[in-house]
Amino acid sequence: MNVPKQTPEIFNILSKGNFISSNGSKGKLYDVITYENNFELLKEFFSHTGYYLERGHNYYYFSQQEETNTLMEKKLEQFAYYIDVMDFFSSMDTKPVVGTRYRVTQIAEECFSNERLKQKLFALSRKEKMVDKVSEIAGDLTTGGFFEQEDEDTYKVMDAIHYLEEVISLITIEDDGEQTDPQ
Repeated sequence: MNVPKQTPEIFNILSKGNFISSNGSKGKLYDVITYENNFELLKEFFSHTGYYLERGHNYYYFSQQEETNTLMEKKLEQFAYYIDVMDFFSSMDTKPVVGTRYRVTQIAEECFSNERLKQKLFALSRKEKMVDKVSEIAGDLTTGGFFEQEDEDTYKVMDAIHYLEEVISLITIEDDGEQTDPQ
């Protein structure tokens, strides 16, 4: 099997639970995976490691077929956090779409003037200062591969944000049958 020379770097990124997005600094790796039949080659190659190369809308990631209950619980807790973070960003004037750039200071300013946003932000972070709270959340999204830090104050939304949107859209809340009294 003649895999690309960047295979170890691709594995190193994806095996940590990160994404390779077409619009990020790792865009060249995205191009390597996309090139000719590399996706199929790498998918077959990685399947022997217990990881499965998956393709999303302009991003790649690994999935695993068999995960421990502890790992699944950790992922569910992480997604609960991401749902709250996406709710926060979706409540802002500028929505989190691919390519959007956010400045930490700009978000903090918007939170100062919007009590609802401020409450959501305070629920997400225990940091003292508003700017530190925003930086922490943006850093978490960067670690997850959904944002990429461009400079000290600016973050860009990656293609992998579609992954969060897709997972969140799959969540349905069943009606438990109880009726609430409208009065």
